[in-house]
Amino acid sequence: MKIFPPKKIKIVNIQGKGFGVVSTKIIKKNEIIEICPVIYLSDNERKFIENKSDTLYHYYLYIKKINKFCIMFGYGSIYNHDLNANASFECDNDISTRILKIRAIKNININEEIIIDYKFNNNKEEFFDLK
Repeated sequence: MKIFPPKKIKIVNIQGKGFGVVSTKIIKKNEIIEICPVIYLSDNERKFIENKSDTLYHYYLYIKKINKFCIMFGYGSIYNHDLNANASFECDNDISTRILKIRAIKNININEEIIIDYKFNNNKEEFFDLK
């Protein structure tokens, strides 16, 4: 697997939120911000995270498009959620690529927090639908 280190972002402490990701340079709409390697989880691994791990519970992700749970690497698990997102996740249909792309959906200024709408539904189910 090829690794693509991010070049225009950094992790910082966001007041009231904890860690978050901000831009270090201007990022233009439709620009790929980061390519995150992922590891897909087995049912046993997913159940462990859901039932026994307070920490990992907040960092795993269900990708509805391919019906897989995963752990994201890079900065992937650190992007904060908000309905007023300026970035989104993309996933290939080919799960063998084992990557998620974070793409700007708006122009992002220097030092602006990069936010993703994870599409939490009214039942508090935490996933986003990558259709």
